[in-house]
Amino acid sequence: MAEALLEMKDVEYKHKISSPRILNPFFKVEGLGIENISMNLISGNIVGLVGPNGAGKTTLMKILSGLLIPKRGVIKINGEEIKNDFRPNWAKKFIGMMPENINWYGNSTPYQEIKKILTIRNMKTKNINFILEQVGLKLKSHETLNSLSQGMHQRLSLACALIGNPKILLLDEPMNGLDPVAREAFAKILKNLANNGRTILISSHQLAELERMVDSIILMHDGEIIEKGKLVDIRNKYKIHNDLILKFKDKVANLDKIILNKKSDELMYKQIKKEGFYSVIINAPKKGWSIEQKTEILNQFILNGNIPFEYSSSKIELVEILSAVTGLNAINIGMNLQRKNKVGEEE
Repeated sequence: MAEALLEMKDVEYKHKISSPRILNPFFKVEGLGIENISMNLISGNIVGLVGPNGAGKTTLMKILSGLLIPKRGVIKINGEEIKNDFRPNWAKKFIGMMPENINWYGNSTPYQEIKKILTIRNMKTKNINFILEQVGLKLKSHETLNSLSQGMHQRLSLACALIGNPKILLLDEPMNGLDPVAREAFAKILKNLANNGRTILISSHQLAELERMVDSIILMHDGEIIEKGKLVDIRNKYKIHNDLILKFKDKVANLDKIILNKKSDELMYKQIKKEGFYSVIINAPKKGWSIEQKTEILNQFILNGNIPFEYSSSKIELVEILSAVTGLNAINIGMNLQRKNKVGEEE
């Protein structure tokens, strides 16, 4: 069994919000934060930290990196318990963090930027090319920052997180601003890093962009972890599955014969006309789709002379999973976040 590089148990942190009083203009109250956080990060895994804005993802990232001191709880790094108010140098080097939205601009180059950071940290500069090579920036190492794309800027931010060869990487919204091609390239880089034994925690509120690359997810809401595990297991637990969508140029006849032939009678389906074509939408069974089921359904349409020009699964959005886990609808989830954001504004 793979080792846990980082362990957290019952960790809590509350942000201090200014709430001036007549006799104490600097008075503060506890506001948003995280509470009762327990989790393990396993060597070689990519974990998605998922939740809406305000769920506590960035706060948790900052605590893991040592930027914030938790109010209580236990944190172990590489099996050794770390004091909450003091983090030794070896533990600092063990974790690298990529913050959200770093702005790179000017006539400096990726090579020069990495060299500056190494010099500030009193580290040898002979490994600059190796660091840039890991993130696919070696060929761009001497081009100006102003000439680089947003995807290249994100790679440079990742390169900075890799300085010191950390075993754990914390990435806060790393896909922000990336086009589909850049996202795919970035995902391959992360998979290579994980294959080399690193643990990667990726914070995001976009579930779809993480689905293909993560081994498991941690779902946060209102400062707490409300569910964790493999995404497929969470979907099965709460019966949240992708519908199948087949698009045809012409209306499909005899749907009963095609769909229910050798299938469970629990399948529900409908055919709608939109924008000049017909969509057949088949609701997922309770246990979700298997590859064999998807293939069999497609074959049934083809055998009956109906060849779709598009065959896909609907995307499961974050709000759907949050609604299933919390029992709240999208409107109530948003209202809860707004209420928590007002904590401390009134006495």
